[in-house]
Amino acid sequence: MKYENLLKPVKIGNVLLRNRMIATPSNPHFVQGPEKYPTEPLITHYANKAKAGAAIVTCKGNNPVKNKDPHSLSLDIHNGAHQHYFAQIADCVHYYGAKASYLVLPPMGMLEGYDASDGILSEFVAGDGSVATLGKAAPKDLLYEVIDQYVEEAKLAKSLGFDMCFMHMAYRFMFPGRFISPLSNHRTDEFGGDIEGRSRFPLLICEGIKKACGKDFLVEISISGREDDMFKGGSTVEDAIAFAKLAEGKVDLLQIRGGSIDPSQPTYLDEREIPQLEPAAAIKKGVEAYGGNIKIVTVGGCQDLDTCENVIAEGKADFIGAARAWIADPAWAEKAYEGRGDDVAPCLRCNKCHQASPGNWLTVCSVNPEWGLESKIDRMVTVPDRKKKIAVVGGGVGGMESALLLAKRGHDVTLYEKEDHLGGLLCAMDGIGIKWTITKFKEYLIRQVEKSNVKVLLNTAATPELLKSEGYDEVFAALGSTPIIPPIPGVDSKNVCPAIDVVKEEPGMGENVAIIGGGDIGVEMGIYLARKGHKVTVIEMLDKLAPEAVPVHFRSMFEQTWENQEGFSYLLNSRVTAIEDGAVRYADSDGNEHIIPADSVVIAAGMKGRTDEAMSFSELGCRVRFVGDCNKVGSIQTAMRSAYSQANNT
Repeated sequence: MKYENLLKPVKIGNVLLRNRMIATPSNPHFVQGPEKYPTEPLITHYANKAKAGAAIVTCKGNNPVKNKDPHSLSLDIHNGAHQHYFAQIADCVHYYGAKASYLVLPPMGMLEGYDASDGILSEFVAGDGSVATLGKAAPKDLLYEVIDQYVEEAKLAKSLGFDMCFMHMAYRFMFPGRFISPLSNHRTDEFGGDIEGRSRFPLLICEGIKKACGKDFLVEISISGREDDMFKGGSTVEDAIAFAKLAEGKVDLLQIRGGSIDPSQPTYLDEREIPQLEPAAAIKKGVEAYGGNIKIVTVGGCQDLDTCENVIAEGKADFIGAARAWIADPAWAEKAYEGRGDDVAPCLRCNKCHQASPGNWLTVCSVNPEWGLESKIDRMVTVPDRKKKIAVVGGGVGGMESALLLAKRGHDVTLYEKEDHLGGLLCAMDGIGIKWTITKFKEYLIRQVEKSNVKVLLNTAATPELLKSEGYDEVFAALGSTPIIPPIPGVDSKNVCPAIDVVKEEPGMGENVAIIGGGDIGVEMGIYLARKGHKVTVIEMLDKLAPEAVPVHFRSMFEQTWENQEGFSYLLNSRVTAIEDGAVRYADSDGNEHIIPADSVVIAAGMKGRTDEAMSFSELGCRVRFVGDCNKVGSIQTAMRSAYSQANNT
């Protein structure tokens, strides 16, 4: 095996785990309706992770919270009419050879208004995670009631076939985790003080579960590996090692996450591959030093199979935990067994899989078009009735994905690209540090095309006349889009360029750069230029930058990045009125005009599809399918879904 360490079985007590790959807690936000039991789509979702090769599949558990969030998946395992559905989850996970882990959440209904200590701001206290409020210290008798609730729920999960349980104790977010951190635990009784006192309550939960369910019912918990790198006075790696020693015999797997809610779900803004690997490795070393048996799980950014193999081989962790890796490529572990690391579809770390806000009612993944459609994809894909000769026009995301799928379905495919390389608009991201995942994805698609039997014609501009002479049965038009250039006086000046040309034009740009448009792309290009030493001003007509940025586990880091970037500034509620030699004029919300220095100007006003060019192929007399931006301008996600749906029904 190429990945022999990653795929090496291991025994914890009498429990055999087939490899070192764990599917951590995750599920599509919109996988079912208001049902309080797991429906077939949710059961299928967890079964597919086991089918793909995960050793452990962590499944959604009970959530009796008084929840105001309409996007929350709230299940009730205590209702006897629901329990056989939970049993089906465990059964399906077992069918494919994995262990089923049950996510035990705090009994928040009985904890509303309470915290580890008095008067510390927390999103937990409100009871629905929606707003930070001040709580009051939970009395001891309540803590013991909570312990009993945890134990009873774990016992119920075991009775329904689950092999283990998982408890979230990282980030100071869930109730037990509030006790572990000195930032949120200021108690002076036996549940506070030093690390032993702060660990007492969460470890009493784990100890109670072990006593009630037996030593072979595994317990996994997550903790923040360290907080002191982000918050003064926060827990340290030494604290985590001491916690691990106290947890021996009570906890089997210790999952190491970050010090706040976001770092263990890193975005492309963090250019480190596995941001929490360093503390995980230090904790693992500390466990080995005291001769412990607890297993360390690293999580957050784990996907590249070669990297994951090295993590295990070098002893930096015992297990690899991942959520988005299984989303981006559902065959992740299967490809590990086949030694096909180069064929793993890389996650973009855009966190669109985690978007759950009004207006975003669909579960999507930028690189996996099937995400959110798992339980019904079989009936949405047709079987080809015959082999066809098909031309794909355009070598961007939509074109490459279309060509790959069409060839896989047995068609004779020729891909036309007018440039001397594939990649389309993704090539504009080359060299921009924070867009490294885009470049990685582009290279992955190109590799897949090179490995396929798709005939690629570079430096070939496809025209209706050219295609007509070849006698194609169908044409896939995937021509992409071009920048929108707003009708601003001076916009045609030599010192003005569209955002997609920033990398190419940057060496010739002046010190002061104005960017017209403060969407995601405008902000990202501004960060790039500021890091190159330019003084950047982003001018946005709306009242905030990047208004469409994913709000969950992304926007906070995005804001932190631009707010802390030297040389980056912005103007909101402002409209550019003219571009002049060395300056830009703009009007504020009151209509007052101002002027700022601008040696160079970048236009980030959006894109428009090449619809007219795409329409020209309709004269061929064969079926023409429109894919990606030339049909409707969108994103990598919409281009991939468009290509997938069109190609899989051809």
